Amino acid sequence: MKAAATGVPIAFAGCLGGDGGDGDGNGGGDDGSGETADTPDSGGVSDEENALLWGGSVPVQSLDPHFESAAATARVLENITQGLLRVNWDYDLEPLLAESWETSDDNLEITFSLREDVVFHDGTEFTSEDVIESFRRIRDGEAIAAGYMDRVDSMETPDDHTFVMRLAEPFAPMLFRMATSDMHILTAEQAQQDSISEPIGTGPFQFDSIEIDSEFVMTKFDDYWDDELPYLDKVTKLEISDDDNRLNTFNAGEVDFINDVPPRHAEDLDADEDVDFIRRFPKSLTYLGVNCNEPPFDNRDARLALEYAIDKQEVMEAALYGQGQVATSPASPGSQWEHPDLEPREQDFEKAQEHLEAAGYPDGFEATFQIPEQYNDQVTAAQVIEASAAQVGIELDIQQITWSNWLSDVYSDQNFQATTSSYLALWFPDAGFHRPLHSDGAFFFTGWEDQEYNDLIDEARTMYDMENRAPLYHEAAEMLKERRSGHILLYWAPTLMARHNNYTGEVMSPDGSTFRFEGTQLE
Repeated sequence: MKAAATGVPIAFAGCLGGDGGDGDGNGGGDDGSGETADTPDSGGVSDEENALLWGGSVPVQSLDPHFESAAATARVLENITQGLLRVNWDYDLEPLLAESWETSDDNLEITFSLREDVVFHDGTEFTSEDVIESFRRIRDGEAIAAGYMDRVDSMETPDDHTFVMRLAEPFAPMLFRMATSDMHILTAEQAQQDSISEPIGTGPFQFDSIEIDSEFVMTKFDDYWDDELPYLDKVTKLEISDDDNRLNTFNAGEVDFINDVPPRHAEDLDADEDVDFIRRFPKSLTYLGVNCNEPPFDNRDARLALEYAIDKQEVMEAALYGQGQVATSPASPGSQWEHPDLEPREQDFEKAQEHLEAAGYPDGFEATFQIPEQYNDQVTAAQVIEASAAQVGIELDIQQITWSNWLSDVYSDQNFQATTSSYLALWFPDAGFHRPLHSDGAFFFTGWEDQEYNDLIDEARTMYDMENRAPLYHEAAEMLKERRSGHILLYWAPTLMARHNNYTGEVMSPDGSTFRFEGTQLE
């Protein structure tokens, strides 16, 4: 939800497959680690020297792949649990636990041929029964991806290594949703549990231990189905939420790798020959969320007044030291889903005053502004927004809260007036247009409900042809701006990471949303 959530937002917390289309051509660039290290002859040595120390920015709180929305969870689960498919570096879908799949001519039936050489971390064999039980858990437990399973008419397991899903109607995002941790496969036995604290997966690493807010450990799975992977024996994530502390720990050589480098230090690290600085854009979309069910933001004019008070370029420059880009729509920059002509709303105090008067607040209004304290860029952004809003009489009371309190009070209970959050720039448009903004979306919490918008997004989800589908998302972006949804989009942020030169291999997933440690090594 950094995300999530991107981040998703995990989560919140954003590709054309050979078996159906739902791509967005999200062209992530890599200014620091585009080269992948040569493949070692073996999986490395079994000693502590082959253990990676990772300084992480957001603590892992939960390890249930189907119910936990935080990006921090997705980043470790990507290495522990696996789905039938995943996205590759061409932004296509590639087989993972499924060796192949076929889609019927009417796009209603998908038949998966499953790998036969796979075992779970507890030694049990992977079969189609694990797939169907995992998907039933998602469907019946109202999991994050439950809305996708609502589109499924039936599921069958003709044999141990064949799984058939039949849809009630064409649904373009289904295969691409399967490539996220929200639809990863657990053992049939574990899939029958209400909650999961120690996931049993088929990935290259297995869960070892967790100390909340302190440390997360995963170790090499010796019976992984790809005999050549992984190269590392152990990955230990040290939870270091404070940006400066995390960077100091890295500079002191106490960790090998850190994510979420403070933007103000990006240029210095990029110039350091002893550091491999990695920048990939975009990672996540940060927005100002307002509660459309409560005064004053239940009024469109009040929302517009606040937006007209904001200089979004100034907010981005202050929060990211110029490392990002002002946002205009929920579509990833450079994708075909992005509106080609839409411009962000410019700061205009006169128009802000006009909308204040139209809303019945000619002298302005007061509102609480709850900010997750560990996201330094959002704290800075909030301070800039607070100062600008005050110039038109909008008094925002910044309250810095913990991430856990944000999840419970703001996201779950919707007890807020204004806040900031972000979600990950995943490669399929559902990530930005449906999950946070459609009233049935998994990350919907700001209360802005518009049936015409919902119908438009629902229609887009049934279309497989990109040329016909993209204009619907362009229209949806116009609608979000004109009707002033509960998400006032601020900026797209990049992934900024740093590692010492002895740590090599591609650690990022292709879309930049998570990490894959299987192909990395310590030299």
